[in-house]
Amino acid sequence: LINDILDLSKIEAGKERLVFDTIYVENLCQSSLQFVRTQAAKKSLRLQMDIDPALETLRGDQRRLRQVPVNLLNNAVKFTPDGGTVGIRAQLVSGESAALLTVWDTGIGIAAEDQAKLFQPFVQLDSKLSRQYSGTGLGLSLVQPLTELHGGQVTLESAPGQGSRFIVRLPWQSAAPAP
Repeated sequence: LINDILDLSKIEAGKERLVFDTIYVENLCQSSLQFVRTQAAKKSLRLQMDIDPALETLRGDQRRLRQVPVNLLNNAVKFTPDGGTVGIRAQLVSGESAALLTVWDTGIGIAAEDQAKLFQPFVQLDSKLSRQYSGTGLGLSLVQPLTELHGGQVTLESAPGQGSRFIVRLPWQSAAPAP
């Protein structure tokens, strides 16, 4: 909680400095899924990963960019009922110099009128839900600015009872792998 508050404060103050490097997309996705694997297993959730072979690398700050799928996956696991499915998909958008990281779930979904509130700090949508699903309300408030610091944007597709798809669109350029 303290680290999240400090991270958010640093970003909002314009003091966050990213160190860009080559990030291997498959490693990013695997390590992000590994972070939620234990919680997912407790709920008998299936975890899926789908990587476009054309999208091998991204440019970004390794630590900060990893926070994005980890926070999205944490929420997906938290709000997906036992026996559901959570996944991450990485794909190259040909012709647009963009990469998409999509975290999706078969969870409870989010009503259209609540979606705008999601990226605000300390916001949890429904008092019933905050009692049932613990959390600080900081995960998504970090996702959006970290994505924007990387030159990207986050969108959401969701409806109650139909799960959610958080789509992180990042700039992409062909890069030679680091030695």
